[in-house]
Amino acid sequence: MSCKHGEPKSPGPDTLLDRPLENREKELVNQMLSAMINPDAMVDDVAEGPNFTGITAGGRMGLAAFLGARPRKDEADLAQSLVGKPVKEAAALVSSPSPYAISLGFAALNAANADDPATLEKNDYPADKLIKDLGKDKTVGLVGNFPFVPTLADFVGTLHLFELKDVPGALPKPRWEEVLPRLDVLALTATTLLTRQMSWYLSRATKAKIIILGPTTPVTPVLFDHGADYLCGSVVTDNARVSASIKEGLCYSDVKKKGGIRFFQLTR
Repeated sequence: MSCKHGEPKSPGPDTLLDRPLENREKELVNQMLSAMINPDAMVDDVAEGPNFTGITAGGRMGLAAFLGARPRKDEADLAQSLVGKPVKEAAALVSSPSPYAISLGFAALNAANADDPATLEKNDYPADKLIKDLGKDKTVGLVGNFPFVPTLADFVGTLHLFELKDVPGALPKPRWEEVLPRLDVLALTATTLLTRQMSWYLSRATKAKIIILGPTTPVTPVLFDHGADYLCGSVVTDNARVSASIKEGLCYSDVKKKGGIRFFQLTR
């Protein structure tokens, strides 16, 4: 049985193609690398599954989606070669053109920025409720076919779904440039970092309140500097449990059910 990920595929190139880092996206990524909180923490472990990777450094785990990416022949040992190295070396993989390496890099970057779960307050305000509250009687855009899409349209004024896959009600791609500047709210999957598209959306939805969401979401104020207003992601509280779920190949909704994850929400 399949299930939707908490962080779905976003519009972008085929997962097997190179994704060079260029222009505004390069500026965004380089600033995130420079702003890491614990860059010298050592990588303790790398957990991989078909859907996600989890990298643990200094006892803190960071997550990133794979979006179908698999290691190429010269990357067969890449993940395990990161163990014992400073997490900043693993995070530098975000600058690689390889989709597989990019995902490893963002998991490492998220591990370097992960808060101590013991210091976090419980978050009972999930991202979908935030979108509904901000989007009441407003024009809302959503990048990614999240599980809550079918009910979201009942709570907002107008909903535009930016999705290249064959999804009912998705906005035709030729209209994206026209509609993005008119949005009041844009909810943007963090996997657009993996597909090198986040800056493109941020630069076009100029008047929108912007929410970045999903387990790949980095905990970094750099995203606020580039236009984000809310960051909604996940903090791992039980590394062993989440590692086992990743290796089991669970999708994100089932990883959550297994436990070991808490949500966070940061505001500009």
